[in-house]
Amino acid sequence: MRNSCLLLLAAALLPVGVVPAASPEPTPEQVEARMGRAAEQLAKRADADSQAAAGLLRIFRQRDQALRQIAQATLKAPERADLAWLHIQLCPTDPDCDPEPLEARLRALDGKNGAGWLGALTRAGNRGDEEAKTAALAAIGRSERVDTYWTTLVARLTRQVASTEAASLSDTETYVIGALAAVAIPAYQAVSNACKGERLLRDDGVSICRGVAKSFMKGDTGIAEMVGVAIAKRAWPESSPDWTAADEARRTWDYRVRTAGSLDGWGEAHPSELLALHERHHREQDVMGAMLTAAGRNPDPPAVGR
Repeated sequence: MRNSCLLLLAAALLPVGVVPAASPEPTPEQVEARMGRAAEQLAKRADADSQAAAGLLRIFRQRDQALRQIAQATLKAPERADLAWLHIQLCPTDPDCDPEPLEARLRALDGKNGAGWLGALTRAGNRGDEEAKTAALAAIGRSERVDTYWTTLVARLTRQVASTEAASLSDTETYVIGALAAVAIPAYQAVSNACKGERLLRDDGVSICRGVAKSFMKGDTGIAEMVGVAIAKRAWPESSPDWTAADEARRTWDYRVRTAGSLDGWGEAHPSELLALHERHHREQDVMGAMLTAAGRNPDPPAVGR
């Protein structure tokens, strides 16, 4: 859980077990037990965020219950695109859950977000339906961005779990980030696989994948942006303006990852400030830049050639 790209803030800044010397190091079993107690408390509450948080805490061990509680959250707050997205991610764990109406609702709530088409792309790929794959890719490419409502969910659900006082704020933040990463990452593989090889030998395929690259590069997580970068560098000629922009985005992200990794537990020491950055910024990339600035580091890489 802690080694994912999307888990940078958990892995580099809030690692479970990195605690002040005066406190005993919690074992993974202890962390799981604490989150289990938090889930029990949250499940008794009536609000949407508490139900969603309880479900998220149960995704590793109680998937059926997790899906039921997140479904309850979306019923309580049907206007919330972030909860609709979360419901979609858990839907494939239940053969009785039909994702298509959920995806249609997300597209209606947030028509500029291409994430509402990722499930359709995955299903088309699984059944070998090239026409449906192309249609889903084209829809993603026409979108403005591909968002997972990352900072919104991290902020809201962390606050709900922390309110139970079952675990420290830093451990809670780590766990929520890890759980969200576990549900967010799988959908990206289908996109990366679809925009390579034979499709890029056709003009129509290149055009679609260029749109996909741009949408992903505007996404709200670092890993979404890097998926967009990888596609962009396959879809445009090397050293073209778009290829160069993608290469610079990759250089900036790599620099920030390395720099954040050298901060030696900044998030552990400042969990409230880190959570506030998630509340303030729409993109994970901006959270990271603001965090580096707060830690006294330059958020931007040195100019090339320096």
